[in-house]
Amino acid sequence: MLRTSFVFAVLVINFSCHSDPKTIANEAPKTPENPGQGSADMDMHNPMDSLRNPSNYFYLSDLPTKKIGELILSDSFKAADNEVSFRCLDSLSSPDPVSRAFYFAVFKKIIAHSDGALSEVVGEFSKKYIETYPKEFANYASDFSKSQLELWAFQTVEHVLAAVEEKRYKNAGEWTNQIVKDCKDCNAPQLAVIRKFNETIIKAARDREEED
Repeated sequence: MLRTSFVFAVLVINFSCHSDPKTIANEAPKTPENPGQGSADMDMHNPMDSLRNPSNYFYLSDLPTKKIGELILSDSFKAADNEVSFRCLDSLSSPDPVSRAFYFAVFKKIIAHSDGALSEVVGEFSKKYIETYPKEFANYASDFSKSQLELWAFQTVEHVLAAVEEKRYKNAGEWTNQIVKDCKDCNAPQLAVIRKFNETIIKAARDREEED
């Protein structure tokens, strides 16, 4: 019995000497601070993380565009240089008049509070809308204050001038004349609003030229 106990003890000591267990100090902590478990990996394993990251381009992109518009109108979300904001801007030219009415209100909110990269592109969507629906724009613009009309003109003119550089138009005046021509069924008050807006566009274009 004594011999058996001695043999068993030797085996235990021998196994302990040859084993190489990991100590707690050698184990990588499974926390966001660990590069192996960083935020990039979290996004990869759970894409929803990026959709809830305000700095991510696809922030909230899983939500319907109308929901984003409602959040903008309620001041619960500020449009930025991201996918959902561009969806709202593009919806301004929707073929559905009901949708356009909703997104016009959203656009008014965006254009009044845009900054940074977003402020550089809102005029592109404004220009597209005015070209496509001049009569409808005239109806809305009839309620604009002077500052609102100037804001829309100064945001839009940059992309009008870009079209001039692309040789689509000889100058800003040609673009404004085309808008009047395209408003074929506009009545006198609507044409008056369009011409007033066009005057502001021409002034904005001259100011841009003087700056250059």
